[in-house]
Order: sequence, then C-alpha cells, then structure tokens
Amino acid sequence: MYPTDPVTATPSYEERAPAIDLVPAGFVPPSSANNKNFPRGDLTRTISLALLATAYASSITCLIVGGVYFNNTAPTNPGWRRLRLSRPLKQSLPLLINIFVTILTEGTGYVHAVALRWSLGTSLVFNSNLRLFSSIRGSWAFGRLMNFLSAGFLVLCYAATGLIFATLPPENVCSALPLNFICDERETRDLVFFRPGAVLALGIGLLGSSALATWQVVDATVKEKIKTWSSSPIETAWAAWSTGLRTRREGRCMLGVHEQQWPSAPTLPRQKQGNAWEAHTEVRRVVAFLWVLVLLTLFWFVGVIAAVQRINRECIVAGDGQNYMERCDNVYVGGSWSLLPDTNGVTSLAQISLVNDASGGITGNLSNNGAIAVVFILMMGFQSVITMGLHCSELLVTLSRDQDTWRRATSANGCKERNALLTVLGSWKSIALLALKPLVHWLFGLAMSFYVGWGIFMRPPQILYLCLSTLILAGFGTWLTFAVPRGPQPAAYGHLQTMIDLIDDWGQRMFWGHKGWTLNGFGHAGTSSQKCEEVRMELYYAGNVSF
Repeated sequence: MYPTDPVTATPSYEERAPAIDLVPAGFVPPSSANNKNFPRGDLTRTISLALLATAYASSITCLIVGGVYFNNTAPTNPGWRRLRLSRPLKQSLPLLINIFVTILTEGTGYVHAVALRWSLGTSLVFNSNLRLFSSIRGSWAFGRLMNFLSAGFLVLCYAATGLIFATLPPENVCSALPLNFICDERETRDLVFFRPGAVLALGIGLLGSSALATWQVVDATVKEKIKTWSSSPIETAWAAWSTGLRTRREGRCMLGVHEQQWPSAPTLPRQKQGNAWEAHTEVRRVVAFLWVLVLLTLFWFVGVIAAVQRINRECIVAGDGQNYMERCDNVYVGGSWSLLPDTNGVTSLAQISLVNDASGGITGNLSNNGAIAVVFILMMGFQSVITMGLHCSELLVTLSRDQDTWRRATSANGCKERNALLTVLGSWKSIALLALKPLVHWLFGLAMSFYVGWGIFMRPPQILYLCLSTLILAGFGTWLTFAVPRGPQPAAYGHLQTMIDLIDDWGQRMFWGHKGWTLNGFGHAGTSSQKCEEVRMELYYAGNVSF
C-alpha cells in the first residue's frame, strides 16, 4: 500500500536540498494554527434529526395503516386489498416508494455514521467509512450484532417495498399460458392488490433502523463523543486536531496520504497524485464485490433465459399444446423487451409456483400468509446482495467527494463550510449514486415480481436491465477508484492525519498553495484565508521545520 523503502523512494539529503539563498523578505512564518473554533455542523444536525423524525413518523404510519387493513380483509383472502390502477402506474409506483425509502434510510444512515465516526475515537482514520462493516469491540451500540441488525432492517425496507403491490397476470399472459384458472377472475387490466403485510414489514424496517440510529446517537452524545455533525473531511480533521484526537506532524506540507509511512523530508511537488485504490485498502474489496455483483446478475440472466428456452423446446416436442408437462405451465417465451413487463406484448418469464393446489408449488400446503412469508424470505435473500453492493459503493463516492472537497482549496473560491445536504446536492457523484439506489432496487422488483395466485415471476429482459444497472454501478465505482488527481496538491481522500499535516491555518474558508520559505530556504506550502500563490514545481517543500 505504501512504499516499503522510503529512503530509496525519496531523494538523498544532498539531492533534495537545492542551493537556495535565504530570502528573509519573502519568508512567511507558519501559522500557529491556534484556531480551535471548528464548525459544529448545527444545520446538518437539524436536517439529520428531522429526517430521523420523518422516518419515525413514516414507520408508525405504515404500522397503523398495515395493521388496520390487515385486520379488516376478508377471511377468504387474508391480507389483500383491491385497488384500481393502470398497469404502467402500478409498475412505476414502487419506484416512487423506493425513492422515498432511500431518502429516509439515507437520513438514519447519516445519523449512524456521525455517531460511529466519533465513537471510534483514535481508531478513526478516514472521514468516510463503511458504517455497516465498522464496529467497536466491547460496545453494544456499535458492535457487530447492531451492524447485522441495521443491515437486516435496511434490506427489509427494500424487500417490503417490492411486495406492497401485487397484480394478477395480464390478460395476454393468462391466454398464453396453459395454467389459466386464475384468469377466470377477470378485470385484471386495472386490478392491483395492496398487501398490508408488506406495509407492516416496511414499518418494522423503518422503525428498527430509526431506533438503532437513535440509540447510537444518544450513546455517543451522552459520552460526549460527537465533536461535529459536519460531513466535510476538513471540518472533521479540524475537530479531531482541536480536541486532541490527532496532532500535527511538521515538515510534511508536500506529503499526501500515499506517503504516510515516509519520514518528514523536503519533497518536490508532483503533477499527478495517487488514486483511491492505493490510499484505502477497503476500496479494493468494494470494487471486487461490485464486479462480483455484475457477474451474479449476469449468471442469473443467462440461467433463467436458458431455462425458459430449454423447457419451452421440450414442451413443444412433448405435446400438441393440450398435453403439456407440469413444468410447461411455468415458462413462456415472449417477444417483448420493453422496460415495463407486458406493456408491449408478452415478456418472457419463468415462474416459481406458490399455488396451493394439486400441482404443488414450493410452499406445499402452506396458508396464503405462509406462502407470502416464503416469498419474503426469497426476496430478502436476493435483495440483500443488491443492498450491500449499493451500501459498499457509498465508500467509493464519499472518498472521491472528500478528495474533491480538499481540492477546492486551490480553486478561485476556496474551500468553505457547507452543510451535509448542500455537500451532497453539490456533488454530481453523490447525486448519481442517490439516483442509482432506488433505480436498481426498482429494476430488481421488475426482474423478480410476485403475482397473486401464481407465485414469483422471473423475467429475463428485466434481469438483463438489472445486470446493466449493476454494470453501470461497478464501472462508475471503478472509475472513481482509479481516477488520478492532477496538480501539485497532495491527495488526502479524507485521511485525517494527512489533512492535519497539510493544513496549517484553519478557517471557515481556506485556500492552499505556496506561502513562502522556511528559515533554511525550503519552500512552505499550506493553507490561508487569502488566495495563495501557485506552488513552484522546481522548489523543494518542507514546511516549518529545520533539517
């Protein structure tokens, strides 16, 4: 990860100490860096707690609505309510619910992330971490069990969203498949079934996530761990330095996160900096997992479409259309590749039967609610892989965003304080990930859907679109990982010790660049509240230390 031989990797003293005459008139004394009035992120805290309160209100609403409707459904069809919606609307409505759930879970997740960040104490290395995979030994609030529960509640929210609405198969599907007993219950064109049990599950997921986040932030607050609610790596480093969690190492004004193991020494600026792959070991695991996710969805697509084609050919050979084998009822080869299933002809499908009749099905003689429980378990199993992949991709985006925040110190406007909401909305990378999250979950719901009386339908075209969305996610994450920052400003990627070493003058607005010379003639680069000169590429920089 880091150079193993810093002596050979760094020029010798004679080579790195150029003949520079002392220029007392140009010397800028380094700042005493005594500004400990770091931003507390009060507005960010208000927004985060407001989202947490909204999550509580939404969870209670879901529990009330789900409970009332669940208890007032007909005993012949427990747990279902009939609604009238157009087919495109009922297939698009889960996308809107996914967007809403994403906003709420992002809010509860940020509360968890802030509490975890400061509870880590001296173990905190980077501003951004994988919160569901970071734990504190000996802590109940931040132990592995709580991470497991947090992940479970998160998966439950998205799995429930995909099961809130269920439909009968469209008329063209009913007429195409031999198993058409359910098609006698016509009026399928605008009929949709509202599942109160899924709403209850969504309420439980939101309530569990909110309760855990509340416990964690209360635990961190009572112990006076939280220093600031800001998401900025600069303000996190400022707070860590001000409160004594980290101390500044002098003479490292041109050494970035990739040179953390190097000794302090005069260093020439470089036009290119290292990437995130070399800066953070967890990044490598995340990128590998994202590409494994692409392969899994690709294998899923190939397996389902191959099974549909093979079984369909066997069925054609087996009979004249009247004497099908049992499994012929469970596949259909259609010609539609539209994004929304069955909106332009029939989409190919493979069915996992859940009906409780003589033909069997994977649920055997289970009740209707028992069959739904099986569906829920299957959906959560598939959904957990997707959800964890999206969660892990957050690390790649936040590391890149932290680096962008630090690089703004060389811009015309400098780096200034911003609340977490503006930080997210001001980063196209964060917006892209926020858009991908509900979209990927929605595509999963189209690829693996539940039809009343039939079971689970897996649709190859929609599985392919899901695969393409994971490919976009993996490609996006890989590009972020290997992007090379240009310019002489050392890369930090939110590494707190590096930020503290590089910043020598803290303030609400900071600029970085050449500030003058040290007493022994080396260049000094650092931060200032005023626009700095450009770094001189031929000059060795060492900061305010004597060699």
